[in-house]
Amino acid sequence: MQYPTLGILILNHNGRRWLAPLYRSIQSNRYPDVRVYLVDNASADDSIEVTLRDHPEVTVLRMPQNLGYCTAYNLAMPYALADGCEWLIWANNDVLLEPGCLMDLVHACQEHNDIGVAGPGFLAWDRDEPNSYMLGNHPQAIPALQARSEIPIDVEWVEGSFLMVSRRCLEKVGGLDPYLDNFWEEADFCRRARHQGSRVVLVPSALARHFGGASWNCSALQSQRRSLLSRNSYVYKLANPEKDFSSNLLAALHHFCVCAKGAFTSASGVLEEARSFGLALADLRAIHRKWSNDRRGKPPAPTTAAHEHTRVEVLRGESRASA
Repeated sequence: MQYPTLGILILNHNGRRWLAPLYRSIQSNRYPDVRVYLVDNASADDSIEVTLRDHPEVTVLRMPQNLGYCTAYNLAMPYALADGCEWLIWANNDVLLEPGCLMDLVHACQEHNDIGVAGPGFLAWDRDEPNSYMLGNHPQAIPALQARSEIPIDVEWVEGSFLMVSRRCLEKVGGLDPYLDNFWEEADFCRRARHQGSRVVLVPSALARHFGGASWNCSALQSQRRSLLSRNSYVYKLANPEKDFSSNLLAALHHFCVCAKGAFTSASGVLEEARSFGLALADLRAIHRKWSNDRRGKPPAPTTAAHEHTRVEVLRGESRASA
C-alpha cells in the first residue's frame, strides 16, 4: 500500500489546553507520511509558543487577526499543498483521533477513487457511544459504526471538525466559501463537491471524538453563535444548486415555519428566528449570486475583499528550522 501525504490543518484560537492531546493522538496513529499545521487565528494565549517548543514537527501558520473558519483555512491550504500534501484534513483543536483513524480513512479513499471528501464516525467525548452529531445527522450509519465496518457510507455532508478532502477535489470545487464563515460551511462545501461529481462519505471504522464548541465556550459569544448558526441555515437552503431558486425560497420558508413552531414557547425565540430569516432575506441578491455560481460549478473567492492581501506568518520549531 502506498501512503499519500496527509496535511492536517488544526484551526486554533486560544486553545492551548486542547493541542497537546490532539498532537499525541495524531502521533499515536503512526501514519507514515503526515504533516501537521497549526492554523492560529491570532491567539492571545501561549498556543504558538508551546507548539513551537514542545512539538517542533508542527508548522505554525499565524493569521494576523481572527479570520474565522473559512478564510483562515483558505489562506492556510496553499502552504500544505505546496508541501506536497495529497489530502488535506480540516481539524478543530478540540478533537481526538482513535488509533487507526487516519489509516482507515486513507484506505477507504484508495479503495474508492471517486471519493473526494471523507469523515470519520464520532464517539462521545467521554464514552464509547455515538455522539450527538452521529445520532442527529447520520443515524443510518450507527450500526456500521458499532460494527467497525470499513465500507464507506455516502452522506450529504460530514462534520468540519475533522474532514478529509483530496487535492483533486479542491482543485475542482475550490475552497470553503467565506460567505458562510462559521457554521454550515462544511455542508456547503460537501454539497458543491457532490454537485461536481465527487462522493462524500463517512468511514465507520475511522473513529474520532469531538468535544464541541471549544472556541465558543464564552457566554458572551453564545448569542452570536446561535444567530450565525440560524442565519446560515437559511443561506444553505436558499443556495441549493440542485434546485431552482424559487423552490429554494419555498424550502427556506418551510424551514422558518418549522423552526418558529419549535421556538413557539418562547416569544424571544420566535423573534430571534425571524431575525435570522430576515437577515438572510435582506441579502437575497448575494445569495442568488452564490446559488448561480454553485450551480455552474464556479469556485467561490477564497477570501473577502477585506482579507484579499492578508499575509500569513510561517513559524517552525527550532529543530525543524535548523534541519
